[in-house]
Amino acid sequence: MILSVCVGSSCHLQGSYRIIHEFQQLIQEHGLEDEITLQANFCAGRCQHAVAVKLGEDSCVELDMTDVDGFFNDHVLGALRHE
Repeated sequence: MILSVCVGSSCHLQGSYRIIHEFQQLIQEHGLEDEITLQANFCAGRCQHAVAVKLGEDSCVELDMTDVDGFFNDHVLGALRHE
């Protein structure tokens, strides 16, 4: 599963690198290094709604630091349970 976080200008200014760091920690805490590929990408075209995050082929969602844990638990772990 690929988890992408936009690091374009707008997303960078809104804290995309902090979100990437949080995802790295969550992936490690859950022992999912072999199941999730975390990657940065440039400009997801959602600049007005930064930080843009994409899980697999699903459409982008916008996150801030307060949303990371909930998104990871609901969407990332939820998707892995249904594979």
